[in-house]
Amino acid sequence: MKRLTLLAALLAASACATAASGIRAEAYGVTQSGQPVQKVTLENARGMRLAYIDYGATLIQAQVAGRNVILSLPDLAAFERTRGRYGAIIGRYAGRIANARYTLDGKTVQLVPNNRGMAIHGDPAPYDKRVWRREDFNEAESLGSIYRLHSPDGDQNFPGAMDISVTYRLLRNSDEFRIEYEARTSAPTVHNLTNHVYFNLAGAAANTLEGHRFRIAADRYLETDAMRIPSGAMLDVAGTPFDFRQAASVHDRLPSVPGGYDHSLVFSKPDGAYAPVATVWGGGLRMEVSTSEPSVQLYTVNGFNGGETGSEGVAYQRYGAFAFETQHLPDSPNHANFPGTALYPGQVYRSRTSFSFAAD
Repeated sequence: MKRLTLLAALLAASACATAASGIRAEAYGVTQSGQPVQKVTLENARGMRLAYIDYGATLIQAQVAGRNVILSLPDLAAFERTRGRYGAIIGRYAGRIANARYTLDGKTVQLVPNNRGMAIHGDPAPYDKRVWRREDFNEAESLGSIYRLHSPDGDQNFPGAMDISVTYRLLRNSDEFRIEYEARTSAPTVHNLTNHVYFNLAGAAANTLEGHRFRIAADRYLETDAMRIPSGAMLDVAGTPFDFRQAASVHDRLPSVPGGYDHSLVFSKPDGAYAPVATVWGGGLRMEVSTSEPSVQLYTVNGFNGGETGSEGVAYQRYGAFAFETQHLPDSPNHANFPGTALYPGQVYRSRTSFSFAAD
């Protein structure tokens, strides 16, 4: 009995110490397959909170200036049901691969096609539907967690076992969080990792992008067909609805973009350089994005139709938020002129993206 009492006291003391450090972990539920899932909440010295769950390594909250700017779902069961990818890590290859097939070093790899004949976002067994392993950390200038996933050889039909880590890092003294990626492989393969978080700077329940302005340092965009498969051409943004080199409203331009934005914009910066790439204003907030990735998939939640209710109790509507998916380009393995996505044994893939917030 004394041992149990002592253990309980130690656990309670550990929980208090963790909470005092700005990290709080708590039970979030159990998956249908019986895997326990925890929720982690970080809080910095300025009162900004960032929260995520082990399922899909999914971001579920970024509370800044008194509002949550990330769309989320109410419980674990909803995350298991959805195909919306809310705040989750996408892999092994984010984006489309034409005909679910590519060739690397003379070897053709056949992936699993969907009902439209392409591979997309790692379906049918994507990383966003898996429970990731987590290790929390508490450093002088930041706090957060490292998520790890082992993707075996042949996973999703991709060659090579991959060991992947994703770090969520909240800075202690500024309203900024970072996503850092690392990956290693046992055999030549291709990959493309991103986070599929949806933002609305006026608040997750606002359900409109009216009042949002975007400035994006991208001078080219990908030409695609009706299924969003790239032709291989990178076109000049000048004179198109994809030119955000000067701040402009996505909402106002939607009538000139049939079906809404779901387009790859290619940054003007050198490949691999970590640099500022975008500023978004909305609801009295400003969000600045920096990344080492070469492009972004700008998506205006065109598939939302009110069928899913968010964690705020509001049904999410079409064009009510946006995703800013920093990543490599879709279908890159089939286009030699695109930045490469191949990874070989002995190499370490590293990437990072940061989101910084301030009053506008």
